[in-house]
Amino acid sequence: MTSATIRGRDIRFVLACALSVLAGCAADSKSPLPNASKLDLEFVQAAVTWDLNRDGDITCQEWKAYVADLFHEADANHDGVLTREEFAVMSRRDRLFETAGFAYFDANGDGRLTLAEIADKPNPAFVLLDTDHDCRLTPDELSIHRDRSQAQHSGNH
Repeated sequence: MTSATIRGRDIRFVLACALSVLAGCAADSKSPLPNASKLDLEFVQAAVTWDLNRDGDITCQEWKAYVADLFHEADANHDGVLTREEFAVMSRRDRLFETAGFAYFDANGDGRLTLAEIADKPNPAFVLLDTDHDCRLTPDELSIHRDRSQAQHSGNH
C-alpha cells in the first residue's frame, strides 16, 4: 500500500466523519447535505479519491478519468460495455460502485453499461457541493459544509 493510498483513505475517513456530523444536524441547515440520500453521501465521501493530480481541487474531468480507468480495467473482453460480471470487478476496486449498484447506472435498462452511462450520469457530489457550478470541487466548497455543520453541531447538540 502506498503512502498516497493511506493519505487518501485518511482523508476519506475525515470526510466521512464530517458527513456523519452533517447527517445528524438540524434539517433547517443551509447545507444541502442533511437532506441528501445515503447514496449521495457516499458519492460526497468518495470525492477525495478522484483528485488524480492531487492539487486539492476535484474536477468533473478527474471524475470521468477515474471512472474511465476503472471501466477499462474491468472490461475484460474490451468490447466497450460492462456486463454485470464485469461491473462486479469494478465494484471490488471501488466500493462506491458496489453501493450504487449496476441498475443505478444502467439508464436504458439494457443490462449493459457503457462508459458514458457511468461517467456522464450527474454525479451527486458535484450536484450537492459545486456551489458555483464550475465542475470543480474546491477545498472551500468541501469545507463550507463541514464548517456549517460543526457550528450547528456545537450550537444544537
